[in-house]
Amino acid sequence: ASLSGLALVALAPAAQPPAGFTSLFNGKDLSGWRGGDTFDHRALLEMPAAEREAKIAQWTASLTELKDGKPHWRAEGDVLANDGFGGYATTLKDYGDFELTLDFKLAKGADSGVYLRGVPQVQIWDTAIPDTKDIGYAKGSGGLWNNTKGNPGKDPLVLADNKVGEWNRFHIVQVGDKTTIHLNGKLVVDGA
Repeated sequence: ASLSGLALVALAPAAQPPAGFTSLFNGKDLSGWRGGDTFDHRALLEMPAAEREAKIAQWTASLTELKDGKPHWRAEGDVLANDGFGGYATTLKDYGDFELTLDFKLAKGADSGVYLRGVPQVQIWDTAIPDTKDIGYAKGSGGLWNNTKGNPGKDPLVLADNKVGEWNRFHIVQVGDKTTIHLNGKLVVDGA
């Protein structure tokens, strides 16, 4: 999973993950994470090792660059927080088929997302952003941003977002190239 840093405010760790699950965030630091960016994961894996490692090191350095004296990505209490800048926080481990539960809350004007295996991106945004380009803010979070307009999964089936500043919960299942997403207990993508 990769979390884009465009105003994702916080990611809470599971106190104790259910049996068979692994907590991706330890509640203390960025152990288990590296930097990332909008980049075809397959192309990254095809790079010569030294070139790939240099690219990842560059992205990872951007996670801890300082803004107003704080790193872009940081543990605050038991929450993984981002100031809206820096590279994407990306798990060190790659996953095949998976089930992911993710709690998040946004700041006003946030436009962010969760990349699954590099693509697709599960869209997260403030539904009140003025939509002058017909992007779909008011439709809510949870759609698969990289799907072509009009295709299943591009837009969420229902608006399920909580108010900005409140916690939201994704439950994402990806098997093969099919993704099912629940946001706050409501089905927003059905096997797209």
